[in-house]
Amino acid sequence: MAFRLISLSLSLFFLECASRIISNFPHTEESFSLTPKVQWIQSTNEFTLRNQSLSKDFIKLSLEEPFLKSSTKETISKYRMASFQFKESLQKTCDKQSIDEIKKEPGKVTIKGKLTGKDCSTDYQLIFQTKSDTEVEFKITLSDLSLNRIQFHYGSSPDEKIFGLGEQFTYDELKGKTPFLFTEEQGIGRGDQPITTGANIMAGAGGNAYTTYAPIPHYITSENRSVFFENSGYANFDFSDTKKTKVEFWDFQSEKSLTGTIWIGNSSKSLIEAYTKKTGRFPKLPDWAYGTWLGVQGGTEKVSAIVKQAKDAGNPVTALWIQDWCGRRVTNFGDQLKWRWYADDTLYPDFKKFVKSMNDQNVQVLGYINSFLADTDPKKLGDDFTNPLLTEAKSKGYLVKNSQGEDYLIQTVGFPAYLIDLTNPAAVRWTKDLIKKNMIGMGLSGWMADFGEWLPYDAKLYSGIDAKIYHNRYPVDWARINREAIKEAGMEGKIVFFTRAGYSYSNAYSTLFWEGDQMVSFGTNDGLASSIIGLTSSGISGYALNHSDIGGYTTISNPLRNYHRSKELLLRWAEASAFTPVFRTHEGNKPLKNWQVYTYTKPDGTKSLGDEDTVNLFAKIARIHFALKPYIQSLVEEASITGIPVVRHNYLVEPEDKNLLNFKYQFFLGNDLLVAPVVESGEIVQEVYLPRGRWLHLWTGTTYDGYRKIQVPAPIGKPPAFLRVGGKSEGLIRSSINSIRNKD
Repeated sequence: MAFRLISLSLSLFFLECASRIISNFPHTEESFSLTPKVQWIQSTNEFTLRNQSLSKDFIKLSLEEPFLKSSTKETISKYRMASFQFKESLQKTCDKQSIDEIKKEPGKVTIKGKLTGKDCSTDYQLIFQTKSDTEVEFKITLSDLSLNRIQFHYGSSPDEKIFGLGEQFTYDELKGKTPFLFTEEQGIGRGDQPITTGANIMAGAGGNAYTTYAPIPHYITSENRSVFFENSGYANFDFSDTKKTKVEFWDFQSEKSLTGTIWIGNSSKSLIEAYTKKTGRFPKLPDWAYGTWLGVQGGTEKVSAIVKQAKDAGNPVTALWIQDWCGRRVTNFGDQLKWRWYADDTLYPDFKKFVKSMNDQNVQVLGYINSFLADTDPKKLGDDFTNPLLTEAKSKGYLVKNSQGEDYLIQTVGFPAYLIDLTNPAAVRWTKDLIKKNMIGMGLSGWMADFGEWLPYDAKLYSGIDAKIYHNRYPVDWARINREAIKEAGMEGKIVFFTRAGYSYSNAYSTLFWEGDQMVSFGTNDGLASSIIGLTSSGISGYALNHSDIGGYTTISNPLRNYHRSKELLLRWAEASAFTPVFRTHEGNKPLKNWQVYTYTKPDGTKSLGDEDTVNLFAKIARIHFALKPYIQSLVEEASITGIPVVRHNYLVEPEDKNLLNFKYQFFLGNDLLVAPVVESGEIVQEVYLPRGRWLHLWTGTTYDGYRKIQVPAPIGKPPAFLRVGGKSEGLIRSSINSIRNKD
């Protein structure tokens, strides 16, 4: 999404009302105990909900200006390739607030009053309900359901830092920022130039600093507060005012209310634990998942040869991910797939036998699926593509409809396709049967469950739910359906599927996330560096198991500038990925333009970009990841119990160190491994900031005191990483690293 036509309406929406809230109730300064530890405090200027024993506030509401506003706006959506543009027109707004009644009772406070404005009036009710001494739920309702926008203002402080809101790629801390939450394609470039401008000109698909596949309306702050909104409509979060936070949700009236939960605690980890207790946690990964996952395509002969080549180089390959198991479809965008979900006999004759042959070599095979069904391409002369699954889905009414009630034809990158309607129980059963028969039944141990963010804003759904609020829920249901198919097949804990699109409660269903389609570049907003931010930000909002395509995905050939993967980028990306839960490669959308982790020559003499040195260096880096298996495995188990992510934002591990927050491309694997991957081209010496304690450089054995910046050599194959001396996992990590040194 390159440009949103809503800046004017947003500025109007957040325009401050100068008038003070009108109080039509006896207003006295007082406090009321909701529980022995939680108090409701009224003063002349504000309301405060506080835990007195922790001296922490759940929320502050200023009485100097309205903390609730509402409006009606008409929205026009432009949709292309899952990049959305919105144009809004204001019809009426209630920007004045009165408080007419405050009812206080054990565990609960209810505020009632009116919101008014020109041609606008509605009663409102705001309820705070304590669930425990550290957890409070809130609910806001309006009497006028024609009002389709609501905003909620509450206090912040100038020094409060904001972390989370799902998977962000540009900013790892959001104070001063104005992110929006809407699952969509992340964009091509997202601000990196010149590719973003080019993508906008060609397709309006450049994206920006906030476009993401997997937003979540949940964040934690440096004041050890956590806020989560249950609603699923388009949302704006405005942290630009140093003294307050402004939140706006669209189409909340379809959900009857604006609801959420606020937690307070003594640490950010305790807040993540509380949040994931409510919303779900990832299961443990099967034992085979901790080796190298080779992402290769091209048929039985090619993938078999590349697996052998990697193993001969000492690469601990445990999985083969072949996304073209369903067939290859070449388009202007590159090598794509036949979106019909059964094995392709041309590329993989006797696919089930091939899978078993790989399993006999202790290599699990993974495939690919999404919730689309592809059609013939009318733009391609003589296209002979057929899709019997699409024919069946059409005949049975399993597809998403357009506003005219017809099957919604969507132009994807390369060819047209139709989305399965996941609100139709019969369509869901049919989809699960496809997965169980055509994928699990063939012996697959997992798959990429792609897309989820493409539901049009004006779609019509079987259940009657408004697509405006179901859009963000669609990827959650897509994950749920995949998970249920696995359970129904009796394969829970043995199969891994990985998703890129998500929203609240995705962590209850997905078994693994990946970060989607970054550019094959060192770009800050959409390259290697952005994948680090995606890992650290997403973990705060429940995506405890996440990883990226090693080397990136999006490859562009353009007369002005090519974006083709280099050897250096591929290996630097591998180094960063060695310290994540899953180590998986991808050839990219144009494999012959990208440097690969293998060498291969086709029968026609066409050679892939790659060399023997890359094969050996990649194997060396893969052995680092595999050697850390016991440590990573312990972190995955911890995540399944607590929700605390495997890859950790600096703030989660060292919340008191303000200097560390300036090094946003450093991260922690667990608490005891500090990683500072090289994310810039040409760097062979890396500057690293070390927090408190003593730190052992993994490759030289040199020990450094913390609270300082150092420079260390960073040749390819020895990514800058440091062990916390005296840490809980020191012995486990030392043993792993010693095994690497002995081999290499």
